[in-house]
Amino acid sequence: MPEGDTIFRTATILRRALAGRVVTGFELVAPKITHAASRRRIVGGTVKAVESNGKHLMITFTTDGEDVVLHTHMRMTGQWHVYRPGERWWFAPTKARVVIRTDAYVAPCETPPVVELMTASEVAMHPVVPELGPDVIADDFAEDEAVRRLRAQPDREIATALLDQRTVSGIGNEIKNEALFLARMWPWTKVADLDDATLRRVLAVSRDLLRRNRDGGPRRT
Repeated sequence: MPEGDTIFRTATILRRALAGRVVTGFELVAPKITHAASRRRIVGGTVKAVESNGKHLMITFTTDGEDVVLHTHMRMTGQWHVYRPGERWWFAPTKARVVIRTDAYVAPCETPPVVELMTASEVAMHPVVPELGPDVIADDFAEDEAVRRLRAQPDREIATALLDQRTVSGIGNEIKNEALFLARMWPWTKVADLDDATLRRVLAVSRDLLRRNRDGGPRRT
């Protein structure tokens, strides 16, 4: 499953290609669409923002003066692509569940398990997104809040707690394993048995590993 650094880089690429551009085509296959969002016309609107939060990617469109948000999660199978109009895709077009078209770029998303369209006001009522923990790769990572959320589950093993996206967002199995190894921490240690300095150390190592891969190039861990 892509971890937070991969989704951060994906959001950066999509933002550079799409942000500020008028949507000339918008296709969805079997999405989950709220009633309010279904009444908004995306074509003719503008791509306002492309943002990542951990493993979640959100694209905001402004249409008729209102914001509509496309939420995707890649899990094990999904991948966003960016092409020039007319350029041959690297995958079968029948596998695309989302296609965003502008005058300059085409952005299809290949086999994402989660595709949801909602109004901006409905994001706060989403069952997952509002509950996400601090994004460990973000410039404004709220370390104190992440420690507080870890402390709220004292009986969990640290390896399990780090993977809970409601505690800290963006860490997957690969980064979790590397961070615990580099921090010289036994994965099955209970959170209650770790002091704050140790929790901050493993968060700092996780953050460093993810931020190494924010700006492109071969992925490093």
